[in-house]
Amino acid sequence: MYLIFDTETTGLPKRWNAPISDLDNWPRCVQIAWQLHDEMGELLDQQDYLVKPEGYTIPYDSEVIHGISTELAEQQGEPLDLVLEHFREVLAKAKFIVGQNVGFDLNIMGAEFIRQGLPNEMESLPVLDTCTEETALLCKIPGGRGGKFKLPTLSELHAFLFEESFVDA
Repeated sequence: MYLIFDTETTGLPKRWNAPISDLDNWPRCVQIAWQLHDEMGELLDQQDYLVKPEGYTIPYDSEVIHGISTELAEQQGEPLDLVLEHFREVLAKAKFIVGQNVGFDLNIMGAEFIRQGLPNEMESLPVLDTCTEETALLCKIPGGRGGKFKLPTLSELHAFLFEESFVDA
């Protein structure tokens, strides 16, 4: 089974190469959404949670990017422990983790597991990342660093693969 997930956060890490145990470095998760698909692509589970901020606020710079304010998350968010409980249930069914630039999301959720004193079951699962140097070579979009092709956004990759725009991106 394939678990596809994405997070929205309070920002970016200070140091991208810091271990997830450096909790001051890694931003907080303010939203997580996932889909679980079987080997034939059939959707088995789909969830989307806002996380209620506990002991932190969502910076305005981040709110501008994803549209989630501290007030919205406080009003409509779920407690992190409940969100992680549901995420761990779906992780137990997964054979692969899939995502766009998913290393960031893995670190965000890994840090959240540590904050809650929970084991990180994601560490044992193979990862399929759709945002790699290989997909950059496939899409051949100019503008990358050092004269290389740029890493495609999910919308750009979808347009290349399916020759149509990604609806509701």
